[in-house]
Amino acid sequence: MCKVTSLLLALLLSLSAGAQGVFVNQTNTALKMVIEDYPNHFSNIKGDPINTPEPAANYKSKVIIPGSVNCVLTEFKTTAAYSWTCELYSSADFQNAKERYNSLYKEIHNTIIKLAGEKPSILNGQYADPDKNRKQNTIHFHFLPNTGIIQKLHVELRLQSEEGTWKIMLQVFDEAPASGNMQTMA
Repeated sequence: MCKVTSLLLALLLSLSAGAQGVFVNQTNTALKMVIEDYPNHFSNIKGDPINTPEPAANYKSKVIIPGSVNCVLTEFKTTAAYSWTCELYSSADFQNAKERYNSLYKEIHNTIIKLAGEKPSILNGQYADPDKNRKQNTIHFHFLPNTGIIQKLHVELRLQSEEGTWKIMLQVFDEAPASGNMQTMA
């Protein structure tokens, strides 16, 4: 009986150790850091300023997803809104970009977020296969449950075409009153 109990205990420990790594990767680790700093208006991850015309102010992000092209924080002065945008991938080959888009979706989907003083939320979004004939394909993630301060937060993963190049962008931005498109990048 003792051998069976020990064997079951060892099996359960090995399964739980393996399961912990399922949702832990560099993309969702960085994304969690960004989202968790949202109540501070991203001030803990704000780096050096980048020259930008008013009314927005761009800053280098201290949180960078490994392998990304560029990560920027933007403060929209007229609306007091904030945005974190990271260009994750760039390629002229649509098929490669599509595969990376799918892979990044899998890394982000089901990320567990815990803001201080709030209940944990799961980042959830519906994957749709990108269409080469569309200039922009977007996955809108939402939080489950969507309560407290996190209700104003949006997370998007985009595959977009710019001058023959396919770019994958990850953006975290807050809801601003009467705001339009929050996409800004230095």
